[in-house]
Amino acid sequence: MIYVFYSSAENSEGIEEYLAYSEIDEAGYFSRHLMILPDGTALRYTEDLAADSYGQLPEGLWDANEASKKEYGCVAPISEALFNSVWLLTKCKNADAR
Repeated sequence: MIYVFYSSAENSEGIEEYLAYSEIDEAGYFSRHLMILPDGTALRYTEDLAADSYGQLPEGLWDANEASKKEYGCVAPISEALFNSVWLLTKCKNADAR
């Protein structure tokens, strides 16, 4: 598994600011994804809850080169322990899939 933190702050593509914590499986697909919007709303997605009226689990293969382009914001690797702490402690607005 790969664990990453993403921030869209200071992007130049007009992407609404948000934070995200993602777990990416060995095949390169997102398996768990937690977004925190500017108003503090948190949304959680898994393979079991891939989409709802608020958003969805990112589709397609993770592309580290594409994600690290400065125009999209910034991305950084994080530990599994940090990801799991954020995942377990964040109260989400949508169905609380864990």
